[in-house]
Amino acid sequence: MNLKEDLLSMTTRLIVEEGFDYNTARKKANSTLLRNKKNQFKKSLTREEIDEAVKGYLEFFYADDLKERLLILRYKSLSLMEELSKFRPIMIGEVSRDIATAFTFIKICVFSDSSKEILVQLFDKNVNPKTSELKHPFTQKNVEVLDFDWHDHKTLLYCLPCNDLNFSSKGISLNTLKTLIEN
Repeated sequence: MNLKEDLLSMTTRLIVEEGFDYNTARKKANSTLLRNKKNQFKKSLTREEIDEAVKGYLEFFYADDLKERLLILRYKSLSLMEELSKFRPIMIGEVSRDIATAFTFIKICVFSDSSKEILVQLFDKNVNPKTSELKHPFTQKNVEVLDFDWHDHKTLLYCLPCNDLNFSSKGISLNTLKTLIEN
């Protein structure tokens, strides 16, 4: 194996088996494998390379689990997206890219100029989210994120301003998700 393949292999294992997020896994693999190497690996692994490796790993070692996890997480995402349909939700993250490990979160973006409406709707469903700020999924700025369990699954709901609707094509819409589940 060459250095890039070693980095990709370790990054993939950390994501699937240990639950690391992509960036932390990439950094850990780099620091572990390059600790004693004089030549640093200059080009970082891309998300596409990592996605491909993670999918391959899951399909090889966990094929049945992957299909079942994806279906379960899609159904849970669908139910949340239907609840929040007036906020034009899109599914993002690993599930939208056909990746589901035992550690995968549901990630949904909603569009509203105030998260208060979203919070009220969640409170009406006896969901009490924690609020925080995280990096916007498509830009470098921070956005409000609601963190909660939806049907016993860790969920992150990104509250994007309405003027970010142009990003809606970067996720999976409610109608597209219904089609994916039906097929």
